[in-house]
Amino acid sequence: MIKLSGKLRKVFDVQTFPNFEKRVFWVDDISEKYPNTWQFELWGKDVEMIDHFQVGDFLTFYVDIRGKVWSNAEGKEGVMNTIKCWNIEKDGKPFKEIVK
Repeated sequence: MIKLSGKLRKVFDVQTFPNFEKRVFWVDDISEKYPNTWQFELWGKDVEMIDHFQVGDFLTFYVDIRGKVWSNAEGKEGVMNTIKCWNIEKDGKPFKEIVK
């Protein structure tokens, strides 16, 4: 589990696949001299979690880094990483308290 904080920059539409849904959103790390922008994903039942926040909100995100080895028909290999978000806090309140 990794805890990161930043400003919500952009939220994309839900993508539906045969066996799951995912939603991508971007977060700006405004604490650095040269800020980073991260791309996080929400999966399954969590895709609606981001709907409770506004672009520009300063939030805290709990994430896991996931990785998978892939290869193509020619034998080339690579690793695909995703940052999966599973909880969001605003003003120190966890998501479950915000949506009560």
